[in-house]
Amino acid sequence: MPMKKNWLRDYIIKRLFFALIVALGILTVTFILVRIGPTSPADKYLANIAARGQDVSQAVAAIEARYGLDKPLYEQYINYVANLGRGDWGWSFSTSMPVIELIKTHWIYSFQLIFLSSILGALVGILIGILSAVRQYSKTDYIATFFSFIGISIPNFWLGVMLILLFSVKLGLFKTYYDSGIPIFSLDNLRQLTLPVITITTGMLAGYTRYTRSAMLDNLRKEFVRTARAKGLPERTVIGKHVFRNAVLPLITIIMFDLGSIVFAGAYFTEIVFGIPGLGRISFNAIFADDYAVVVTVTLISAFLILMINLITDITYTYLDPRIRYD
Repeated sequence: MPMKKNWLRDYIIKRLFFALIVALGILTVTFILVRIGPTSPADKYLANIAARGQDVSQAVAAIEARYGLDKPLYEQYINYVANLGRGDWGWSFSTSMPVIELIKTHWIYSFQLIFLSSILGALVGILIGILSAVRQYSKTDYIATFFSFIGISIPNFWLGVMLILLFSVKLGLFKTYYDSGIPIFSLDNLRQLTLPVITITTGMLAGYTRYTRSAMLDNLRKEFVRTARAKGLPERTVIGKHVFRNAVLPLITIIMFDLGSIVFAGAYFTEIVFGIPGLGRISFNAIFADDYAVVVTVTLISAFLILMINLITDITYTYLDPRIRYD
């Protein structure tokens, strides 16, 4: 056991070191890309400045000097990284507030959406996948396979628009937009999350169904299953205790990755379609507003989450299957 702890500790330290390098690389690339564009965050003030009759060029120069945007790119980068290390994530030009306060306000909307969708998609998708594998080539299997292919093929943004047109515009069962004034921990909030959750869950459920069915069928053909049945074990025990336990490992990767896709993946477009003020929505608005600090911060948070979740997934593997060891 001490030996296992030692190599696991060394592996975690090594992965954290590489995660830091990757995060720094993503930060650098994103920082450069958003700053080589033809526009500046100060440009959003042009209309107001011109309306007041002020000299536009002088006013923009003053704004850029105030926030250090007139300095060379490498100097802006060094200052940004230094401020980031002190907990200063920058200033949002489009919302006129610190980026860290903006993230604190909006992250919960993304989290609730992806969390509910992942839980529902995983539970239902895995159950359907198990049933489909156990009853291979039956009507249940064919129906599950058919709808899984449809669910995987449908784009999230298109499905979201269709759900709004049908259930909100035509039937009037739900609002056409997300009301952020409703308390998050309330039944009314769950109700207005119904269509967004269905939009994301459709693709997740289809994926979980296909992955579970494939993993279950792969293990059902192995020797230990025939041995368990030969011992007279109940079929429920064979499926639940022996087959599914071995099939669950690849599913962990998919589930954990979905939990990390708060911004990138279906949640990003779903937030835009339904007007949910989550990280995906604010980053989308920030891109068109040339709000550098918000774009870089949201990208960095997403990259960090994915890196950490991959690490947690690898560690979880070692406890679920002692045969796995990372050198």
